[in-house]
Amino acid sequence: MQRCNVWPFAFVSLLLSTVVWAGADPVESLKGFSEFPAVNIQKLIKGEILSEPGALMEFKNGIAAQTCYAVPVPADEAARKLQLWDPSLHQALKVFKFHPINEPVAPTDFQGVSLKSNQRPIRWLLDKTRETTPTQSDLNLSREEAQQLAACAKSNSDPQAVSACWAQLLQNRVKTFQRHGFNGVAPYEASGETMSPTEQLRAMLREQSAIAAEFAPLLRQSGVLGEKPTLETPFQYWGMYEADHRAVLNLGAFYLLSLGDHYQLMDAQYYVSGVYYSFVTLYEVWPIQIGGQAAALIWRGDFFAAPVLEFTNGFERLAYGAVMLQELKKAIRAFQDDVKPKP
Repeated sequence: MQRCNVWPFAFVSLLLSTVVWAGADPVESLKGFSEFPAVNIQKLIKGEILSEPGALMEFKNGIAAQTCYAVPVPADEAARKLQLWDPSLHQALKVFKFHPINEPVAPTDFQGVSLKSNQRPIRWLLDKTRETTPTQSDLNLSREEAQQLAACAKSNSDPQAVSACWAQLLQNRVKTFQRHGFNGVAPYEASGETMSPTEQLRAMLREQSAIAAEFAPLLRQSGVLGEKPTLETPFQYWGMYEADHRAVLNLGAFYLLSLGDHYQLMDAQYYVSGVYYSFVTLYEVWPIQIGGQAAALIWRGDFFAAPVLEFTNGFERLAYGAVMLQELKKAIRAFQDDVKPKP
């Protein structure tokens, strides 16, 4: 899936000379908060993806990366497609399941949760679930969840029964999130250390002061920094995918805010079953025109918190960042392929 994106506009060489902004100059905006002091829009139109590892964080569990690219659809369409995009349609991204969640959440939302598989990553999650005790687990669970999951798996360790245990756990987490937002997210406690995924998200975002200032309206209105949320209901989802050769279940909320001629989005994973703690992605989408055709310029910032990063030095974090950028580019290429007009 890492093939080069080919833009569908006819006479592209002519169009490259007629790039104009539909509103304020996004290149100037990027200079103010991103790692991209100079952006060649013409190269992005050809399919190039700019990428930079984020500055090393003081936050011991965090790592960041930034990318910038373009898509040949209007900005409003690009923003909507980002919010609703289904990565499970691309095998290279190793997403086993991706499913929308209703509000209010319903048991049917989690009918697709299944740990019955011969695939090694999913077998790992099944084994770790079966090994969970009321007081200890390698998975990200509150004390109460560890007790419930251990009892549930002990009563019937069949993969289908264990899947039902996870479906109930995820449904309970979503119910709490829909009532109380980020402030109500339960901490991870079963490993012996208390870790709040919400505080992990907040710590990463607050450390990026320029980005936090740029996205202040979205961060404030979503409630991720602690304020009462005022944005309309986000797109909510659950997923199962491979991370570091292990299957992970996650819950996420994807927010969209219109700001006149451009858009800001935030995809926040507020629960992850293991391997890492939390993940948040910010997007800013600007309208541009190419030879009279509407298109969109997209900046993306990814912030990732994982226990393994606590024990890495600067060089090792840079290596993790390089791998992270490779995976992000795979996802961006897949998204570009999905949204470009079909012949």
